[in-house]
Amino acid sequence: MMPTYDFVCNDCHHYFSQFVAIKEKDKVRCPQCDSAHVRQRFTGFMFTKKGANGEAAAGGGGSSCSASSCAGCSGCS
Repeated sequence: MMPTYDFVCNDCHHYFSQFVAIKEKDKVRCPQCDSAHVRQRFTGFMFTKKGANGEAAAGGGGSSCSASSCAGCSGCS
């Protein structure tokens, strides 16, 4: 599984995301102008946590999180 990284081109200022292995990040080229002068942008991230029933719940939901309603969830708000 490869992570998605966000980049910006230093030449044409195009913002883009790309699936790439960590060791290959220095070989990324801009898809718009083909420049190798790109830098990684640091953006927010999201994680999921699987509950006891196997369903994914966004964020750090508590044990009472149903993943369908945040009415009684201590971790989502």
